[in-house]
Amino acid sequence: MKKVLLIVLAIAMVFGIAAAQDVNPAIHQGAKSMNFTFNGLGNFGVGPTGPNAGIGGTYFLSNEAAIRAGLQLGIATTSTPANAPTGFTGTDGSSSAMTFGIGADYLMYMNAGRVRPYWGAGFNFTTATNDVKYATIGSTQDEQKGNTPTTVTLAGFMGAEFFIYSELSFSAEYQLNLISLTSYSDLTHSNPASTTKEPSTFNILGFGAAGVTLHIYM
Repeated sequence: MKKVLLIVLAIAMVFGIAAAQDVNPAIHQGAKSMNFTFNGLGNFGVGPTGPNAGIGGTYFLSNEAAIRAGLQLGIATTSTPANAPTGFTGTDGSSSAMTFGIGADYLMYMNAGRVRPYWGAGFNFTTATNDVKYATIGSTQDEQKGNTPTTVTLAGFMGAEFFIYSELSFSAEYQLNLISLTSYSDLTHSNPASTTKEPSTFNILGFGAAGVTLHIYM
């Protein structure tokens, strides 16, 4: 709790100092920013600001219009000891997973001030892989693959960007998923050998919080 309070106080101090300054946002045709999104930016994995907890960029076509794109790559591995009793043979288990996503959006800003509300639309694509080998004792190891999603989403959103300094800002936004299609890979087991078909899902309209993004302008 103390750490949380310290973080909140630090952010409040930064915004308090920034609020007392005269800040002119570094926005013009051809301006660019690097974007670092922190999870709250909900959907993907990839949200409209770019992937959740991902990295992206924005390019300004004019003072009011911009395009942005984002990328997310996540890799996770774990191991599970078999813990075989004395006199038995065991095989340790393991799992690995990878998520890849991209997103692209078109933005329109409502003013040129320090606080810049905006709206926009875009799409995002995510896919994942998963491989699990179960820990075993004295038997053939079972390996499971599949049942991982590939999702394509068309979304609209509204948000606001606040400039702390001329070339540094934070933004937050809400997202409305207009259309979202998810298909799953087949679920397979090696022992005993089996394959299970997984159904696809199709959704129309659904909210998702887009989280917070740090922008560094160049």
